[in-house]
Parts: sequence; structure tokens; C-alpha cells
Amino acid sequence: MKFAGAMSSVRVEKNVLHCPQCRSTLQVGRGLCLNCLLSRGFGEETHDNETLDTVLEEIDVRDADWRLGNYQILEEIGRGGMGVIYRARQRHSRRIVALKRVLAYHSDSRETLSRFRREAEAAASLDHPNILPIYEVGESDDGLPFFSMKFAAGGSLLDNLVIFSADRRRAVALMAKVCRAVQHAHRQGILHRDLKPGNILLDGSGEPLVSDFGLAKWLDASSDVTRTLTVFGTPGYIAPEQVAGPAANLKPTADVYSLGAILYDLLAGRPPFLGEHALAVIRQAAEKPAPKLRSIVSGIDRDVETICARCLEREQSVRYSSAGDLAQDLERWLEGRTIIARPVSPPTRIWRWARRNRALSASIGCSLLLGIAAAGWQIQTWRLRTTFREEMLATHSIAIVPFLNLDTGTADTAVTADVAATLRSRMSNIGPARIITSTKPSAKWTGTGARAEVRLAARETNCRAVLAGMFRRVGEQTRVSLHLVGQDGNDVLQNWTLKIGEPKDAEQALTATDVSALIYKTLASETQTAANRNDPVIVDATARGYFNAGRSLLDRRTIPDIDRAINCFEGAIQAAPKSTMARSYLALAYMGRNFLSEDPAYTEKAYRSANEALQISSDDSSAHRALCALDISIGHFDEALEHALRALESGDPSERALGQIGFIWEQLGRPDKAIQWFAKAKVSETQLADYDAMLGDAWMLLTEDDKARQAYETSANFRPDLPEGWLGLCHLKLLRGEVDEARALFQKHAAEYQSFHTAKPFEAQIEFFSRNFPAAKSLYGEIRRADPHGFGAQQYGAVSQASALARLGIAEGDFQFAKQLADEAFKNDEAQVSRSPRYAEALYRLAADQAIKKNTNAAIQSLRASVDAGWLDYRSLRLDPRFDFVSSDSRFQQILNDLMKSVADLKRQALAEQIARENER
Repeated sequence: MKFAGAMSSVRVEKNVLHCPQCRSTLQVGRGLCLNCLLSRGFGEETHDNETLDTVLEEIDVRDADWRLGNYQILEEIGRGGMGVIYRARQRHSRRIVALKRVLAYHSDSRETLSRFRREAEAAASLDHPNILPIYEVGESDDGLPFFSMKFAAGGSLLDNLVIFSADRRRAVALMAKVCRAVQHAHRQGILHRDLKPGNILLDGSGEPLVSDFGLAKWLDASSDVTRTLTVFGTPGYIAPEQVAGPAANLKPTADVYSLGAILYDLLAGRPPFLGEHALAVIRQAAEKPAPKLRSIVSGIDRDVETICARCLEREQSVRYSSAGDLAQDLERWLEGRTIIARPVSPPTRIWRWARRNRALSASIGCSLLLGIAAAGWQIQTWRLRTTFREEMLATHSIAIVPFLNLDTGTADTAVTADVAATLRSRMSNIGPARIITSTKPSAKWTGTGARAEVRLAARETNCRAVLAGMFRRVGEQTRVSLHLVGQDGNDVLQNWTLKIGEPKDAEQALTATDVSALIYKTLASETQTAANRNDPVIVDATARGYFNAGRSLLDRRTIPDIDRAINCFEGAIQAAPKSTMARSYLALAYMGRNFLSEDPAYTEKAYRSANEALQISSDDSSAHRALCALDISIGHFDEALEHALRALESGDPSERALGQIGFIWEQLGRPDKAIQWFAKAKVSETQLADYDAMLGDAWMLLTEDDKARQAYETSANFRPDLPEGWLGLCHLKLLRGEVDEARALFQKHAAEYQSFHTAKPFEAQIEFFSRNFPAAKSLYGEIRRADPHGFGAQQYGAVSQASALARLGIAEGDFQFAKQLADEAFKNDEAQVSRSPRYAEALYRLAADQAIKKNTNAAIQSLRASVDAGWLDYRSLRLDPRFDFVSSDSRFQQILNDLMKSVADLKRQALAEQIARENER
């Protein structure tokens, strides 16, 4: 077997010797071949070339240095500019193989390594009896790639040209098999691009094996390696277009040319073109036709000459269209049948008939010309009409995604179908329109017109815009919101809000408001302006600079960054006084500042800024989202939910709005619903919040610890900039009683997140819940000294610094200190409950304060109110030392039992809904 690398551009004549007994290529010295020599030495009379493999398998090379991976190197059998080929034995199976590896001095050549790996990848993807099989692809200890393949004992076609030149039928039969193999590669989308005699190997039985896919190109690829004389193929065997044009334009006909050149070489004993150097050969192939085969070798059958000539045509369209067609013609010749390459064509038959019937043919010709002219005019008119209609359909094309039932968080295909039917009927009366309705929610579906779902729907339907819709019950009416979004998913083009009696009345409402005409007009506009681009903060360059800087700072969650964000948003408002977006984001910044330091003054500023935004525009989605966040921060969850839904209905498909709804449902004691909305938020391509951690919290409340752990781990892996995933895993271990593991995991990551305000309180909570009171007191003391006037950052379990220190004071017998802090915590939490009487977390904190003060009845009453408001975390309740003084009360135990039952019911419901959603898709 010879190395199948790039050949020289000039054909080098070699004195190839053959065994006088079996006519195979000599591998050693002169005289008999190695196979016959060994056979005669062992006293065997055989001409089976495969016997050599059997003998070689018995040879044991003991030099350990001649090993590569799992292979024992026996000898070098070929070498080229890129790599070297060895005969080797696989150590365990003892199979003799050919092993190819890159030469060491090519280790830094990205082009060579890319070509080498392309060869292995291309050949390994093909399974055909006449394609050299790849057994294994690996990498040596020095990092160089190699692969093993079948050992071809018969050498290459280049080595056996004399044998096949003497037997033309055998040469044609062999090439028919090679063509079938190349056709198989083409069906798999692979062009060889370097077919030549040296790359056609022969096994011990003389069967051909196509090898060396080093220049192979995938037919759907759009890029190629640098074009040089060493990589575009071998002159004399490559098609002219392979040299002149880009590789992306090559077709299977390029390999057909190479197959014809090989067949020509087998029959004529030389390639079609000869020259002093490679460029001379390339120039000849591009400028003039190949010499007639019979001008080189007399006696060649004319049909064979025709087959070769058709393969070697300079124009691709004239050659055989595929290697399979070439194989079929070769097989037809072998079977003595007429070849396809030269049947009499219909135009030739017509021309001969016309010469015999001149008058009749002239009359028929004139009639045909008149008919063709008339038909051409009709066809042209029809084409113009069709083109115009297609352009109108493309312009007025919308995809309608399944509508979202905001009350359930699920898709409603019935309402979607009614709206689609109405729009289709109304718009068709205006002009050509194409409306495509999705019958099932896609993997990216949210129902809100989120960017990912819009892009997917537009790409799948090839529509110009996407219509998303949602509806919910508001009192005695159904509120329907429609959003027309551009195909890129970035721009909400129009919003419509309809109030109807029932969802089934949507057709009436659409007809009354003439939404169809508005959609048609919007789609017909040359420049579609998005509604959210009209805000002054987007139009004004100075305001836009302040605004974008503030948004980037807002996500960093540290006090200095939030303060800088506030300054940026205030600068944006000064530059654009009428901007609702700038005021809404300023409200969010004030709210974030309050969250970090618990200063009520920031809350007041946040509400003032958000309400100013709504005064400018009552349907501004960003203002509603800001008010939602503010209501969440003070525990007004019913009001927060209304603002979140209004934000969606006003055209805000952002992941923040979806995440807010999920968080609200979790706080209201419905983690099953929260999971639905957090999953919608995750569809966003640019997730600003850590929704995997939020999903983990929801699954944790449902005691689905495996799902919670998976979500927390995803958060820790994909959002390492935030501590939520890592803290969630710590908390999960703490709830499961794995205190040492929780403490060890915290210590492992604490240094990375020490700047986050949530880290230190959770460290204290680990010690508090594990009843390591001295350590807990030290940590809570540090927190209080850093923030003496605040409640202290809240973490899982709703533990404030004052109440924790009060309980720790009782444990140490410092009752005066404990009473002082217990009164402080009670005062703060009582004030919070008075402002937000349905705030489950505040009610829980108040119950803990009352338990510390040993007001058992009040503690039980507040705890029951907390559960009624949505508190579900019974595992934290069991661990919380603040409830030690009431835990023996039977009413406390009843609350625990009721909580466990509620969680079990919600868990079953959440799993059932998850299965239903998966089946729906």
C-alpha cells in the first residue's frame, strides 16, 4: 500500500516489477513476491495473496518503542508530504492494519491537521465494500492524530497499471466498482476531490478500495481550506473547475472527471494530459479537450472511448451527472448493451425527418412559432400575476402562535383557532394575505411574544410577523391582548386590548375594532416602527447613553453600582423628561437600593418615579413592571400580580415580567404555578435573572429535592457570577439534616461571593439552625454591627438578625439583651404586617417573634395566618430554634401536618401538569 498523499504534477515513469508466478507487485527485491517466497519456504502451493496476512500475523515484533496507541508498528509502507503509513498489528485482536499518522513536523500546521482529521471523519462516515474502512481514530502520546484502516495487500492501482492495461475488461469492471463507491460517498454528501490511481487500493483478492479522503468536502459546507497546489488535488486527474473556482461551487461532476481520467490512464497507460510541470498540465486541461483515446491506443472500443470523453468534458453540464450514471454505462458496456452516452437524441431525429419532408416541416414550424409566441405571452402574464401575488402574500404574512390563558398559564388552541379564522376571513377581503396557525406550543413557546418564540415561529413559517395573544378574566369580562411582533422578535409593532364577555366572543370584538385592517396596514408599511422605539430615552442619544449605562449597572447588585445606576437614570430623565422607560428603571433602581439597605425612603422614591411614568402613559409596560417589583418588595402580592399581568398585556414579553409572575405565585403558596412561569422566563435567549435557582426554590418547596438539586447545579454552572445556585445547594443540604456537608460547601465557595449581601446571613443561619449557638451569635453580631439600623438581610427561613440574636441571648441567659432585641424585631415585623396583612413571610417572622416572647397563642395565630397566606416551608419551621418554646403545643404540630399535606397535594398537581405540557408538545 502506497501513501495516498498529493502527487507530483509531472507523471514519473517507474520500472514496476511483478511476481512471475502470481503477477502481484513486488514488495522486496527481485524475483518472487514476498507472499510467494514465504509460501514456497513453508512448502505450500498457493496463489492466495491473503496468505501473506496470515503469515505476518504470526510475526511478533518485540521492540516496545515501535508502538502507537494500541498498535504494534511492524514496518513503514508509505510516506508523503503530510503523513506516514505503517503496517501495524492491533495488540489485542492481533489484526494486521494500516496505520496513518501525521508527520511530527506538521504538529503546528492547522491546515494539515484539519485535512488529516477531515480524511478520518469523511472515511469513517462511509460504509461501502469498495471504500477503505476506518477502524479507529486516536491520538498519540505526543498529541498527533492517527487512524487505523484495513491493510490493502494488493498495493495501489498505480502499482498495478501494467496488469490492468493488458486486460481492458478487467479495468472497466474495476472502475465500475470504484464509481459505485464514489456514488455512495456522494449520497452521503461527500466529494473526494483527489481521485487518482494512487488512491485506489487493492485488497488481496484484487477488489478496489477507495482511500485518502484528505481533500474531501461536505457538499453542504460553505467554507474551504486555503487553495494551493498541495491541497486542491492532483494535476492530470482533477477537473478544470476545481482549479479555477471556489470549492463551495464544486459538484459531484468534479469527481466524475477524475474517474474518467483514471479510466483513461488504465486503458492508455498514461493520463489524459502530460506536461513539463503541474501548471502546464492544468493549463492544457482548462484550454483544450483531452486527446481521443483511440489516438493513443488503437483497437480501443468506440463506446469506451465515448465514455471517457464524456467524463473529461470541460463543461460540467455535459459530463455524466453522477458517478452512478457513469457506473451504469460501464456495466452496460460490460454486458454488451448500448451505452447511454451516445443514443440518437430527439432533436437529431427531428432534424433528419425535417430534411426528408421540407414543405410539411416548414408549415409545422411556422405554426409552432406562432403558438409558442402566444403561449409565451400568456405565460409571461401569468408569471407577473403570480409574482405580484406571491410578493403581496409574503408582505402580508403572519404566524399566529397559541394564545396564552393567563389564569392557568397554559395554551388555548380553541381561542387561537377562532381568532385565526376571523383574521383570515377579514384580511382576505382586503387583499392577498397568508396566515399560518401553530396548532401546538413549540419548545420556545411562552404565549407572550418573547423573542425566542417569535424567531422560531417566523423561521418555521417564513412569515413577516408573528401574532401573540393572551386573555384572562377581569371581573365579569374577558380581557384579550394581541401583540404583533416583527420577525426578528425584537420589536412589538402594535398592541391591541379588547374586552369581551367570553373568549368565544373574540370574533365579534375583532370585527368591531377592525384589527384585521390595522394589521394589514402595519404589514404593508415599508418601515415598520416598533412601539417601544418611540420612547424619548431611545430617540435622544444622550439619554440613551445614560439609560444603557444604568441598565448594565442595575444587574450587579452591589450598593455602589446601584447608586451609580440611580445617577445614570436621573441623567437620562434630565435629557428626556417625557421618558416613561427612564422613570420605570429609576424606580427599579430605588427599589434595589432599599433591598440592599432597607431604607423606606428609597421605597417612597421608587413609587413616586413609577407613578410618574404611568401618568405619562397608563399602558407603559415598564412602569407596570416597576410597580410590580415595588409591590413584591413590601408584600403586596395581589397588587403585584395585577401589575405583572398588565405589563404582559401592554406588550412586555421580557423574561423579567415572566419571572416576576413566577415569584409572586411562589410567595402566594403556589410553587406549582411558579414553575410554569419560571420555565417561560428561561426561554429567553438573554436571561438577566437566575431562573434555574428560582426553579430550584420552587421544587424545594414541593420537596422534590432531586429536581431542586438539578436546578441549583445548573444555576451554579451557568450563572457562576451569582451566588443563588450555590446557596440553594447549601440550603437543600441544611433542610435534609446534612449540616456538615452544608457547612463544608459554604466554606468552599464563601470567598468567591463575600461581596454579596446574602452570603454572611446564610452562613449565620447554618450555625443557627444546626444549633451551634456561639458561632451563630458571632456571625449575627457581625451582621448587626455592619447594619445596626436595618432588619438585616433576609434569607431562606425568614430569619432577621434581631430575632436570631434575641433567641441566642435567651440561650446564653442574657434575658435583658434578648428582650430588647425581641421587642425590636416584634415592632418591625408588626409594622410590616400592618402594611401588608397578607404577606406570608412577614406573618411568619411575627410568629417567630411572638414565640421568642413566649406568647404562645399569638404565635400560633400568626403562624396559622402565615400558612393561609401561602407559607409552605415546613422543613425550615421544624429546624427554626425560635419556635422551640411553642413546638410542643399540639396546635403547632397540627400546622406542621397540614403543611405537609398541602405540599403533597401541590406536588402531585405540579408533576401532573408537567407531564401534560410535555405530552402536548
